[in-house]
Amino acid sequence: MDPRRSVIGAAIALGLFLGACRGAAVQDLLPVGTCVQVAEGGGTTAVPCTDPHTHMVIAIAASAEACPIETDMFSQPADPDDGARTTCFKADTVAE
Repeated sequence: MDPRRSVIGAAIALGLFLGACRGAAVQDLLPVGTCVQVAEGGGTTAVPCTDPHTHMVIAIAASAEACPIETDMFSQPADPDDGARTTCFKADTVAE
């Protein structure tokens, strides 16, 4: 086997492997209109809008400052390498 082909093949395989690992870390954004329930610890869980919930996603923005004026809270990735998008939420309480 040609050693040059082996090196090129290994480099391509390594590039594909590392690229796949990087893609897995990108934050999944909740779509606009998604309802969420905020937990006491501060996390959010997506729930059907017909179920009790505390907030609704109203926009996806480049930064917290770019969220609409009616934004009550926002979330961003803890690691900037996981993306730079901000999810903007507005209080939207539905009683049980």
